[in-house]
Amino acid sequence: MLITSRKNETAVKSRRLLSEKKIRDREGLFAAEGFKLAEEALKAGLEIEYALISEEGSEKFPQTVSLLEKNCTVFTVTNEVYQSISEQKSPQGIFIAGKILDKSVNLDKILENDKILMLDCVQDSGNLGTMIRTAEALGIEGAVLGSGCADPWSPKVLRASMGSIFRLPFCGISLSEAIDRAKEKDFTVYAAMLDGTAQRLGDLDFPKKTAVVIGNEGHGVGAEVAEKCGKLYIPIKGAESLNAAAAAAVICWELGRNDTSQNR
Repeated sequence: MLITSRKNETAVKSRRLLSEKKIRDREGLFAAEGFKLAEEALKAGLEIEYALISEEGSEKFPQTVSLLEKNCTVFTVTNEVYQSISEQKSPQGIFIAGKILDKSVNLDKILENDKILMLDCVQDSGNLGTMIRTAEALGIEGAVLGSGCADPWSPKVLRASMGSIFRLPFCGISLSEAIDRAKEKDFTVYAAMLDGTAQRLGDLDFPKKTAVVIGNEGHGVGAEVAEKCGKLYIPIKGAESLNAAAAAAVICWELGRNDTSQNR
């Protein structure tokens, strides 16, 4: 079927899935663009409800289109209609609408692992996606997204995570509750922050079961969360602080380096 009108019901729904969280929540669907995210979602076993492929996308990415046709309903749209849906300046012409995974009940499963990243009110979508991608790459085994974090299923987070969001176990829950439950499972929990009592990263030997909290881009870790944690800081030179995603990368490397060295 070729969709030629911007007012087509599926085209309108797709446009709103990309731009409105309330629609994603109502429909239980996420929206992603590009052949890479489409293929990563399929590899991760996510259920794809439907896909839109532009005429140009069909020509450029026949292998991806073939994979999608085996797994979901695929609609072809004109290049003009696709441009009206896409949020990208130079779209690849591949759009998927997939079922959002119910990860709200996964905390106990996440806490069966040893290395966990906890995020306190990380509001920038690019930072959140980058942190998820970095955590997976460096051997972190799960993430907890506290209240105030960006929507993990937004298109910007999906793009920044480059598919890691489909694989890394995560859940959204109050960090205070998550920290309490982590401690019951014998985790030691640290918050990354500038504090006179903080321990220097690099001098710290992390226990086997460790969780680290990264705070908001502007305000850091909230006081209520910080009270429940030990504290660590990253020694830096020539700058006041690091970007939140950069700080998470340094800490994830340090936290996961024993595991990654064993896998070389």
